Amino acid sequence: MKNPWVKGVSVLIVAGVAVGVNVLGYTKTKQAQQAQRIEQAVTTISNQQKQLETIQTAIDAAYEDETQDLLKPNVTVESMTKIENNLNRLKVTAADFSLSAKDLPAEVESLGQQKAQLQTQLQIVSDKVKLQQQLLKLFTNESINFQEAINDVIIQPEATLKEIETIREAVTLLPGEQWQAMMKEYLDYAQAQVSRANDLRTSFEEMLDDGKVTDAATYEHYLTAADSITQVRNPELKETFQTQLNQIGEQLGFGSMYYSQDETYE
Repeated sequence: MKNPWVKGVSVLIVAGVAVGVNVLGYTKTKQAQQAQRIEQAVTTISNQQKQLETIQTAIDAAYEDETQDLLKPNVTVESMTKIENNLNRLKVTAADFSLSAKDLPAEVESLGQQKAQLQTQLQIVSDKVKLQQQLLKLFTNESINFQEAINDVIIQPEATLKEIETIREAVTLLPGEQWQAMMKEYLDYAQAQVSRANDLRTSFEEMLDDGKVTDAATYEHYLTAADSITQVRNPELKETFQTQLNQIGEQLGFGSMYYSQDETYE
């Protein structure tokens, strides 16, 4: 009859061998899975490189020329957002695949750097086009020339100097000598028109109190306001100021003045 102790040892040995086989099998399986993940990552990253090149071409095409200064007229916030989404989806680093850098070829690191550079370039284009859209909202014009500042813009009645200054500060933070100059010139046009409207509002507040003329409503003050109104481009503002001017003129016996929208502006 077999010794019970020997039988127990035999069982332990068999169990230990079984555990060892299972551990070895599990380790080999994990190694195979890891190798497969690395292989898939390398293949994916290789394909992503072509997409990085495509995105670089798209970013370059957003500019008028190789100086990467002025944007082309067809560049929009939507088109840049689409490119940005495509770029963000690209997996080109070990971390994107939950792997260590040592698991992947050395050239993968350069692709990660390339993606980061593209993100920086794309951010500049996006910021420029967004500021252009903010600038456009200052005016009643449906569109303006973003290659060369043209003084045919008409300010929105509600535009403020604070809005203009906010855009101006943001413009100075972005590269592009020509682009900055063009944007600042438009902002100067906007500032001049808003300042004129503000000055006229202040002037009429001084000359009228609840529709009645005050002591400030002198003939000289009246003529200064009348002359300034000829340079107001926004028809809504111009009509408001003309109404106030005529109130003063009728009460003081100066008569009424009317200025058409066909004036030659400064």
